[in-house]
Amino acid sequence: MDTFVRICVYERFQPEEEIRRIVDEAFHAMEYWEIRTSCYADTGLVSRINQQAGGSVLPADSMFRYLLTRSLEIGRDTKGAFDVTVGRIKQLWDFNAEKPRVPDELELKEALRHVDWQGVDLTKQGVRLAREGMSIDLGGIAKGFIIDRAVEVLQNAGLSAGIVDAGGDLRVFGRIPGRNRWRIGIRHPRKDGAILGVIQCLESSIATSGDYERFFLIDGIRYHHLLDPKTGYPAWRCVSATVVAATALEADAYATAAFIMGYHEGKTWFESRSGLEALWIVEKNGELSWEMTSGMETILKIE
Repeated sequence: MDTFVRICVYERFQPEEEIRRIVDEAFHAMEYWEIRTSCYADTGLVSRINQQAGGSVLPADSMFRYLLTRSLEIGRDTKGAFDVTVGRIKQLWDFNAEKPRVPDELELKEALRHVDWQGVDLTKQGVRLAREGMSIDLGGIAKGFIIDRAVEVLQNAGLSAGIVDAGGDLRVFGRIPGRNRWRIGIRHPRKDGAILGVIQCLESSIATSGDYERFFLIDGIRYHHLLDPKTGYPAWRCVSATVVAATALEADAYATAAFIMGYHEGKTWFESRSGLEALWIVEKNGELSWEMTSGMETILKIE
């Protein structure tokens, strides 16, 4: 995931040694699934699926199939604003390069031919990509999925309350005595270390997609890693989008979709979905403004 991970738990009835063992188990679960879902691990399942694009079915366990099933469902639900088959486009942009560049139109046009979530064939036997050249990248959903696996370990072990935070995307569960709700700060997209607002919630997951995470500047233009699956270019409709959902998987994927959609398209879409709330931060001439769903207004306080 290439980020810090923090697990904090509250438990009155189990001994400290047992609590530490449970937390270690949660970290191990996250490490296991990070390797399984990364497209950068050469021997990982995602890499092997991409290498065999257009070929035979690769066996996959039920939990990995669940992750892909939800990825495709969200792709369908958002009409492709979220699409796990953007791998070829991400490879072109290569934000990890020493000297990143803007791909030319012909390169992007060719890469876009291989972006189609409907080309992922998922069966009880496993997974295959329908056409050679396709490539999946789970970066927009895997972190949330991995957070959920850690919370699953903690809850199954009977811990009363806690938070699993991976680089600002997080999930909280249970209640701490003396506190009615969890208070979660939302990062300011243009001031390092600053908080834009605070969300108060219970049993929720929160994820933010922002143009400040991975980017490069050329001629004053910020090219960031949140790529529009329809154009191949970064989406420039907002500078960050935050989503509150029941699970971290949903918050992660729908935050990506919210960013790609932007406020004008996204607000109507999110207002029509129960269990999802969204916040968009927009920048114009160096000034920030924000828009949000009606449900977000009841739980968010702008600082």
